[in-house]
Amino acid sequence: MPANDLGAARSVFLRLVLNGNGIAGVTEAEVCTSDHQAAGWFRLVIALGADADFTPAILSSMTQATADILVGLAPPGFPAAVATWQSLMTGTVDGITVDMTNGTAHLTGRDFTGLFIDTLSAETFSNNTSSEIAQTLALRHGLTPVVTGTATPVGRYYQDGHAFSSLHQASRRVTEWDLLSELAEVEGFDVYVQDTTLCFAPPAADGLPTVWQWMPGGSAATTLTSLQMERSLALARDIVVTVQSWNSRQAAMITQTVRSSMRGAIATTGAVGSRTVTNYALIRPNLTPQQAMTLATQTLSDLSRHERVITVTMPGELDLAPRSLVLLEGTNSGFDQTYAVDEIVRRVSPRDGFTQTVRAVNTPLQA
Repeated sequence: MPANDLGAARSVFLRLVLNGNGIAGVTEAEVCTSDHQAAGWFRLVIALGADADFTPAILSSMTQATADILVGLAPPGFPAAVATWQSLMTGTVDGITVDMTNGTAHLTGRDFTGLFIDTLSAETFSNNTSSEIAQTLALRHGLTPVVTGTATPVGRYYQDGHAFSSLHQASRRVTEWDLLSELAEVEGFDVYVQDTTLCFAPPAADGLPTVWQWMPGGSAATTLTSLQMERSLALARDIVVTVQSWNSRQAAMITQTVRSSMRGAIATTGAVGSRTVTNYALIRPNLTPQQAMTLATQTLSDLSRHERVITVTMPGELDLAPRSLVLLEGTNSGFDQTYAVDEIVRRVSPRDGFTQTVRAVNTPLQA
């Protein structure tokens, strides 16, 4: 599907590969990726009749499908043959709607995170480390594991009396994604799926940010076409997070408290009571002092990330991803700072060409 993307002076093309076969007639795509430990999603519109192998009869009998959605960019007026192609998302199709009135098919689905979300597990994995579990689950679903090694067997978390409940799988059934998410929390790791890769590793070191210059009315491809800026006054105050845990092994209550007295710093503190303070309390069973401190620090960092949030629309590009850094300039306000990309929704259509909406939040507080 060619579209003249006037805002960026380029031609845009869409390509869909379904179960390894190219499908003609795709006219629109919407793809969302995020940093929420949740599945990315996609929506496609395909014109019926453009491809002899894509008919209502075939769609009505389809039981499973894997989709690879690609976008191609070329100079204005140039054909798809000279376009530079890149995958927007690879994933499984969850739903099909056939619109006979308008002669279109609508496909919706998720990236391969959905494979873990849809799979229940009651395995104990007690003799395996977190990294071994992540690698095992990735290979089961045909994904490539990019995993940083860990040393502690999961069974130790339970036997030592400071387990997260789902790590002892005999107690209840959980999804594989729940298990991976809690293992990532224990290890202080990120976990996410990118294309056909499962990443289970410490947060990547920050790189140089992409500069966003606010220039209302500008026509350059890098100019933001809209900008919204939000600030939570509750999170702008001094944030205090307290974690309490009754450790049954030590028969003692463990309390750890952290606070953000200023932007970009975390300090331990005693009890705090003030109208200028926003307090949060968490209660978790059987944590060690170090685990309680880690949970409090991580929670404080997560909360602080939503003090300032910006949402922009701009011509679509293929470099930004969740967790990328961006530096906003030109608003002449306190919003001119560095942010981390939280969510990207990319859209390709004949009317709008290739555009994207990006949500970015404060970069995490550093200890």
